Amino acid sequence: MTDQAIHKTVPTSRAARTRNALLTAGRMLFAERPFDAVAIDDIVQQAAVAKGTFYNHFEDKDALLNAIVAEIRQGIERRITLVNAGIEDPPARIARAMCVYVASAAADPAEGHILLRNDPRGSARTSLNEGLRSDLTAGLQSGRLVVPTIEAGLLYVIGVTHSLLLSAVRYPETARTVLTAQQLCMLMLRSFGLSHHEAELIASQAADKIISQRAHEIADAE
Repeated sequence: MTDQAIHKTVPTSRAARTRNALLTAGRMLFAERPFDAVAIDDIVQQAAVAKGTFYNHFEDKDALLNAIVAEIRQGIERRITLVNAGIEDPPARIARAMCVYVASAAADPAEGHILLRNDPRGSARTSLNEGLRSDLTAGLQSGRLVVPTIEAGLLYVIGVTHSLLLSAVRYPETARTVLTAQQLCMLMLRSFGLSHHEAELIASQAADKIISQRAHEIADAE
């Protein structure tokens, strides 16, 4: 490797380490406090970097939070893709996806706190909800789901998922988390037109498979 190549590689590696330090510090602080209670001075102190260095990586505090939230949600969405591989029924896919969010928050409450406290608009980001939008569309077109509009269904599922995240963070006990997920997923599916028996069956299977048996972690590791 030439001296010039070394010169190019080292700053890149150092920059990556600095960025990761800022992301790690931000994760810890945003998990503990609301967005407005975290100052850039707090972040750089926790990351042990100079304040000027922060602006080499992020335009402002919002940009750092957006990067953290996107990283968390992309990880969850990847797990959803894995656990829903081979699952064709839209109601089952939606219930299983919701349970992945719950299981992820229960496994890492810090991430759950970040999503709950600091992501008021992020959960509705179109780019991170194409899977849900696709499932709602497929369910509506096939007659498996009854929703007034896709947007209404999207917001409704996001709202129920937010409630489940809150419950998982506050009460991380597995049995309670499973029961709450079963109940809220069943109520959601009932409101989408499924019979009580079918909604209960789908919700119970999803909660047991994803939360109790931790299928999202098994899929993520494969």
